[in-house]
Amino acid sequence: MKWIPDVYKETFKVIPEMIDENHHFNNVWSVQWIQDISKNHSEKTGGNKLMRDENAGWMIHVQHVEYKNQAFLDDEIEGTTWVEEITKVTSRRCCEFIRKKDDKVIFKSETKWVLVDINKGRPKAISKQMMECYGHWEVED
Repeated sequence: MKWIPDVYKETFKVIPEMIDENHHFNNVWSVQWIQDISKNHSEKTGGNKLMRDENAGWMIHVQHVEYKNQAFLDDEIEGTTWVEEITKVTSRRCCEFIRKKDDKVIFKSETKWVLVDINKGRPKAISKQMMECYGHWEVED
């Protein structure tokens, strides 16, 4: 069986408050965008509602961000995200943010999320229904 992720895209814009003393996009905002696109993807797929219904929450275990190019004021950045892998209690979500005017990658990320039972504060098994919010399994030939 092979995991086939659903892909979600969203456009972001670099606004004045995101510019740092070096006159470019402050990296602090990249972490915010990673969180925003992840939450918005989950909202669109029904994952957020299911998470609340299951009394669970996604928590970051490990996050890696690789910066490739700078972004500047008024740049439009297309963010793309997908859940690359799902295990019993974790998911590995990838993101890529590309400047629209020249197709240059600004930054990429990979985040390992753990599904946690809110009441117990411990990892919780990811249900089949939750998995299906982010992709599907396909039988390989």
